[in-house]
Amino acid sequence: MKHDFAPASRRTFVKTTAAGAATVAAASVSQAAPSDKVDVWILHGKDNRKLMEKAMEIVKEQGGFGKDVNTLALKVNAAWAREPEIGANTHPDLVDVFITHAKQEGVKKVLLPEFPCNAAKLSFDKSGIEKVAKKHKCEMIDLKTNQNSFRKVEIPNGRALKEAEVAGEYLDADVVVNIPVAKHHGGATVSCAMKNWMGIIKDRRHWHREDLHQCIADFSSFFKPAWTIVDATRCMLDHGPQGPAENLKEPNLLIISKDQVAADACAMEIFDHNPADIKYLKFAEEMGIGVIDKDQMNIHKIEVG
Repeated sequence: MKHDFAPASRRTFVKTTAAGAATVAAASVSQAAPSDKVDVWILHGKDNRKLMEKAMEIVKEQGGFGKDVNTLALKVNAAWAREPEIGANTHPDLVDVFITHAKQEGVKKVLLPEFPCNAAKLSFDKSGIEKVAKKHKCEMIDLKTNQNSFRKVEIPNGRALKEAEVAGEYLDADVVVNIPVAKHHGGATVSCAMKNWMGIIKDRRHWHREDLHQCIADFSSFFKPAWTIVDATRCMLDHGPQGPAENLKEPNLLIISKDQVAADACAMEIFDHNPADIKYLKFAEEMGIGVIDKDQMNIHKIEVG
């Protein structure tokens, strides 16, 4: 089946400027889909801050984070000691705008717990995300050295993964949001939202020893974020997950959904993969965790100028 989630030309997107407001409204009506379809928003634009501004507008229109949210745990990818332009970590400008809006919407505390692959002192700093966290007086927690919060949980629907030790900051948060970066990965083919959960568990080597793809799907059956916002502004097509890549693509996209599986499936086209060929996505669909078929999605493509 042919999938058309790849970055399209400006003509195929609804341009979100004042002049295009009427067009946006008309498009929302004409593209309305049955309520049983999963909504996915694909935003295109070269300004990362404007992309996240629009993403947060969509989140707010769709109910936001709920009322009386004390703590929001934000899962970024800050695992690697790489600068933002390399594409190994979530872009810090996206994180900056997200936290600003989350606090404006009444979220009292935003935590950024991460189990980095490199030393946190290097990866948090080079990623640019630690600077953002300090700006907003948010706690960025190094789960690699601070492991007291990990708690063992059962994965009721797991096939290969029956239990896992998960960072308590995520288990106890009122809301969890996942902002991964889309990039090549040697073991998982593509690292995106579902793969990003490996940064909140204690023993990720176990996943590699058992069945990486099945474990990714299994854990995603247990842990589902309120929102997934995929950073596909620049994507490593090889030498992931750390890079630097020989081939760095700049799709200039954000992919937003409440369905983490659908968000990941939409990102696969960037890498010229059919979602059904990615084992963890195929497993997730079989397990009823989410959808990977675009015919089951209500896709909103928006140009952010």
